[in-house]
Amino acid sequence: MVLLHGLWRSFWAMDGLASALNDEGFETLNIPYASFRKTLDEIVDDVADAIGSSPRRTHFVTHSMGGIVLRCLARRHPDLVTGKIVMLAPPNQGSEIIDWLEDSPLSRWALGPGGMSLSTDKVRDNVPGFSDQHDVSVIMGRSSSVPFFRSLFQGENDGIVTAGGGKVAGMRRMEIVDGDHTFLMNQPVVRKRVINLLGTQGSGEREAQSGI
Repeated sequence: MVLLHGLWRSFWAMDGLASALNDEGFETLNIPYASFRKTLDEIVDDVADAIGSSPRRTHFVTHSMGGIVLRCLARRHPDLVTGKIVMLAPPNQGSEIIDWLEDSPLSRWALGPGGMSLSTDKVRDNVPGFSDQHDVSVIMGRSSSVPFFRSLFQGENDGIVTAGGGKVAGMRRMEIVDGDHTFLMNQPVVRKRVINLLGTQGSGEREAQSGI
């Protein structure tokens, strides 16, 4: 089981979810990556190196930018993405916030090459969808405790990403819950749903990355 955090975050952001998955019998690899210091291609290479090869099925749970990283990983290293996928609040259509900030030199510096790769144009043009061989679930939020950017959006959103912006080619199911973008992975209802989507012990769906 591999967990990938979002922009400007660290593996600590996914640590609570990783612990919940451990309690359910999953082995987890919670990968930190340089979300804003490196290009998306460099990030994908780093993540691929951290995962390594395994003869067993490897599931993925991602938050926000981590979902974009996984989409690129699945195309470039399909041998590593062999299990179920649950994406939490992914900007699968790109980020309107990045579009709004990209003309500011200060914002470009703060976001770095990784953050700038999340603009709507760059995601549309450069980030592949999933194949029909992947079992992809998407969970989006529709509430926000810090609604600073909500005026940029139309329709349901979590203050960072629109609910409809979570759609991606190849996904099998999508759910919308009352949750904030930043802490969606920490909500009990979301953790429980992630575990349910990944399967139950003995179903043959809980095989995890070996050596973790």
